[in-house]
Amino acid sequence: MPVQTRGQRFAMVAHTQISFRAQNKDQTVAAEYVTFAKKFPSLIHTCGLTQAVAFALAKKQVEYVADLAYVLGGVGHSGMTSAKALDEAARTWEVGDYMRLSRDAIQAASWLKRYVEATGEVD
Repeated sequence: MPVQTRGQRFAMVAHTQISFRAQNKDQTVAAEYVTFAKKFPSLIHTCGLTQAVAFALAKKQVEYVADLAYVLGGVGHSGMTSAKALDEAARTWEVGDYMRLSRDAIQAASWLKRYVEATGEVD
């Protein structure tokens, strides 16, 4: 396997997940998902990962949080298998681990945003 940068790993996993979503969703769900995906990286940056994930789950954006967890799991955060796992990690991990998770979540959310915009399903 060739050596990949972290950015390439994030891009590959995010592309796989967004391609899957694009093939398996109707336009109504896709429009809500697109809108949320476009705003989420700045939400993490502004409020922090814990509050951003809690807000997403309160707004019933479980699929988006699950996709974010999938990308994080794909780049080395073992145990990130679901929205629930990401929510729990964001609330309970110690500061050093939380900071790394937050930094990686911003990068993962940014890649999800890029690929959502690239699918052409923008509102």
